[in-house]
Amino acid sequence: MYNSKQSSPERVAARKRRIFRARVTLLLLVVLICGGIWLLASALSQIKTVTELTVDASGYTVLAALPTQSELEEEKRLEELKIENEIFEQKDSYPIDMIIQTPNCVMYDVQGRRVLYSKNAEEKVYPASTTKIMTAAVMMEYSSPDTVFKAGDEQSLVQPGSSLAYLNVGSELDREMILDAIMLPSGNDASYCAAAVTGRIIAENEELPANEAVNVFINKMNEKIKEIGCKNTNFTCPDGFHDDNHYTTAMDLLRMTLHSKNYPEIAASGKKTYRELEFLSGEYIYWNNSNKLIQPDNDYFYTYATGLKTGMTDYSGHCVVATAERFGHELIIVCLGSESAAVRWNDTIALFDAGFAYIRNNDN
Repeated sequence: MYNSKQSSPERVAARKRRIFRARVTLLLLVVLICGGIWLLASALSQIKTVTELTVDASGYTVLAALPTQSELEEEKRLEELKIENEIFEQKDSYPIDMIIQTPNCVMYDVQGRRVLYSKNAEEKVYPASTTKIMTAAVMMEYSSPDTVFKAGDEQSLVQPGSSLAYLNVGSELDREMILDAIMLPSGNDASYCAAAVTGRIIAENEELPANEAVNVFINKMNEKIKEIGCKNTNFTCPDGFHDDNHYTTAMDLLRMTLHSKNYPEIAASGKKTYRELEFLSGEYIYWNNSNKLIQPDNDYFYTYATGLKTGMTDYSGHCVVATAERFGHELIIVCLGSESAAVRWNDTIALFDAGFAYIRNNDN
């Protein structure tokens, strides 16, 4: 009896708490239900408003779509090409006047963006191995640093009497090796290997026969030279071995050299005096650069020379695309058709000296 009497008030208090909690819960539930109903009604009202909405667009101007990145790049390229055309089409306005034996020449100041000397620069001539500047540029554009260049059936296309880097069928080179094989010893075998491997990449067909792959590459070379503004050039091979339909001009070759600057590895390769290396396939090789302007131990060494590519056939004569840097300017000289190697080197050195003297005296 004692415990029952004592606990009665506690039971009453507990019951009141339960009732209070129940009322609070019910109130919250009612609030939530009412809120949900309000939100639903509001949403339905907005949907109705949107479905009934009409827009009078007669007063608006339709904006043209913004140009894509590729369109902007193409527009920029065409503007640059227009400027270059104006530079290269200067007539009778070259500040340097010299007597040069080489029949076809042009000298260009890269930083000044000015032709300093020109002689028969628009005349059709045979470029010999200076072709390989464009071969290297197309290879660099379409291959990647990890591309493996394996010599194969394309080696049968190399003409007898060619300058060689001494690749064998099965020789494997990385991209830097094949570039040096093209630029230093002027390897026609390396040029065909580069053309075949890159041609398959361009065609997206690794099984393409060698002659077809090389043709894909040559077609791309001809397509590219037109894109960069060359006006009187046609290529039939990647190495410059003589063909009557393989020709260019000194001015067009200057354009190709400027284009090759998009791939700094080409200039870096042309600057090397020699290279000793082991192919990926294990053969050991040593190459000297055929450019005497950068070889310290000969009579034609030019202190400021930095490259770039020589060439010679019985039909082309002695050719060179030479680069040098001084006074913060880079000069590019294209000499084609010299009657001897000595004339080629002496004329190039004389032009460099005259060009840098002009820059020194006129660059403010």
